[in-house]
Amino acid sequence: MKTAAYALAEQVAGIGYHDLPKDVIHEAKRRIADVIGIGLSGSKGPAGRPIQAFAAEQGGAGRAVIWGSNRTTSPAFAALANGTMTFHMELDDVHRTSHTHPGVSVIPAAMALCEERGLSGKDLLLATVLGYEVEIRIGLSVSPSIYVDRTYLAPGTLGVFGAAAAASKLLGLDAGTTAGAIGTASYLGPIAPFESFRLGAAAKDTIMGWVNFCGLYAASLAAAGFIGPATSIEGEFGYNNTVAERCDVNRIYAGLGEQYEILRTGIKPYACCRQHHTAIDAILELKERYGLAAAEVAHISHRTFVVGSRGSSKKPASISAAKYSAPYTIAVALTFGRAWREQYTMELIQDQTIMELAAKVDVTADMALEKLYDEKWPSIVEVTTKDGRILRARRDIPRGEPEQPTTDAELKEKFFSLATDAVSPERAQAIWDTVFRLDESKDISELTALLKV
Repeated sequence: MKTAAYALAEQVAGIGYHDLPKDVIHEAKRRIADVIGIGLSGSKGPAGRPIQAFAAEQGGAGRAVIWGSNRTTSPAFAALANGTMTFHMELDDVHRTSHTHPGVSVIPAAMALCEERGLSGKDLLLATVLGYEVEIRIGLSVSPSIYVDRTYLAPGTLGVFGAAAAASKLLGLDAGTTAGAIGTASYLGPIAPFESFRLGAAAKDTIMGWVNFCGLYAASLAAAGFIGPATSIEGEFGYNNTVAERCDVNRIYAGLGEQYEILRTGIKPYACCRQHHTAIDAILELKERYGLAAAEVAHISHRTFVVGSRGSSKKPASISAAKYSAPYTIAVALTFGRAWREQYTMELIQDQTIMELAAKVDVTADMALEKLYDEKWPSIVEVTTKDGRILRARRDIPRGEPEQPTTDAELKEKFFSLATDAVSPERAQAIWDTVFRLDESKDISELTALLKV
C-alpha cells in the first residue's frame, strides 16, 4: 500500500480543474465567499489592526493583499494576517468528524500564493478543494482521539496540512515532492495545546494564521529539497501516533479520489465555538416554542459530549473566552434570540444581567451523548423556570451541517452582514459576484483588489 502522504499527494498532483464535479466547484466558491466575508469583518475587530501592522512590517514587499487594509506583503505574512483575522470571528466552516476548520486554514494561503504568482480563479478553486481533502482526511485518521484522549486544539495542528497541500498544487510540485511537503508540514506545524483556546488568550486568534504561514513554507521548503519522510503520517513516530492514542489510517484512503470532503463541511450560523451550536439551537427552540424569557429562568442544565463540556466557564474574561463559554453563549442566545458577533463584546461580558443568567447554567458531560460523538455533537438543554416548569430540548446536529445545509441565500445574507463591516454594500456585491465568477477569472487580483480598503 502507498504511504498515506504519497496517496494524498498523488491526488493533489494528479487532479485537474476539469476533473472536479460542478457541485464541488460551487461549494468551493461558497467557502471562499464565506472566508472572505468573515475576514473582512475581522479586519475591523480587535485582532485586525495589530496583525495587519505586524504582517506588513515583518513580511516586507509583496503582491498579496492584507484584507481590509491598503497594505500588501509577502504571501506567507498576508496569509498569517488574513487567517488570524478570520479565526478571531469564530465563524469559519467546520468538518465535524475530522475536527478541522479547513476554510480558514486553506483559503488565505491559496489566495495569497495565487496573487503572488498571478494565477487564475480556476487555480484557486482547485487548490482550495485539494487543500480541504488533505487536511480533512488526515484529521479523520486521528479523530476523535486527538480531542478526546489528548489536549490539542485539533484544527490548530491539522490546518498546516491543508495549507501545504494547496500551496504544493499552486507551486506545481510533483507527487513525490508534494508527499515530502506533507511530511515537512507534519514536522514544522504547530502543536497547538488547547489551553490558549480554552482561556481565550490573545494568542488563540493567531493559530489559524500560523498554519497558513507554516503550510506555505512547508511547500516551499520541500520544493527546495527539504522534504519530510514518506511515513510522516502513519510511521511509528509519525504525526498520527504523536497526536492521538487511537488512529485509523484507513480513513485517509476511504473514497479518496471518488468523494470530496468539502461537501461534508458545515457553515457556521453562530459566532462561537462549533461545539456549542447544538446548545444554541436547543435554547432557541425553547424560546420560540414556549416564549421563554431570561427573567423566567431559575436554572439551566446543559448536558453534552465530553469535549463540548470543557467550555463550562461561567465568567469569561475576554471575547475569545466568551466564544468558548457554553454558559455565556446560552445566556446571550436566550436573551437576544441570537449568538452573532454583537453578542460577543466586553460590554456584554461585564453586563450583570447576562452574568447572572450565565451563572445559572451548569454544563456536564453525558456519557450516553458521548457515545454518539463525533458523528453527532448532541446537546440536551433543560430549563427549570421560577414557576416550576421544566422545559427540555435536544439537538444532535447543529444548523449549517450537510444534514441541515446553509442555503445560498442564507450564505449571502451572512456574507453581506460581515463584509459590510469593512466595505460598502456596493463593494460587497462586487466581491460576491467576482467570487462566483472565479472560473472566468484569468488573475485573482481582480478579486483581491476589491479586498483593499
